[in-house]
Amino acid sequence: MKRLLLAALIGTAALVSFSSCKKEYVTQEVNVLDGTSYVFPVKSGDWDREGNNTYIKDIQISDLDKRYYEDGHVSVAINVDSTPDRYVAIPSELKGYKFSYNYSIGVIRIYANGLSSPPENMIIKVVLTDATIGN
Repeated sequence: MKRLLLAALIGTAALVSFSSCKKEYVTQEVNVLDGTSYVFPVKSGDWDREGNNTYIKDIQISDLDKRYYEDGHVSVAINVDSTPDRYVAIPSELKGYKFSYNYSIGVIRIYANGLSSPPENMIIKVVLTDATIGN
């Protein structure tokens, strides 16, 4: 009888101790959008001349709103016709030009400084990435 009572006591203690261990998963809901990419073909004649050896190209992007401007990230890369197998992130130097860019709400302005003729045909890739506000 003592053995049966001892076995029942051990079984009950084991059941209570194992059933009290429960894994809880806490998921935090964050309102972060995925990145969005845009591709724009730009012909050599599409550039506007600004000064002797500076060319500019404005790209209108309606999704580049106040939220992306203040808290997101904007990146720009180019793929020129003569090297179609790769994108080059700008700022960079390529084919005799120093490429750079800036942006404001709704527009990205790309600069090509270097030669006296406009850059060759290219594809411009713009990626907007949302981010969580850190401060």
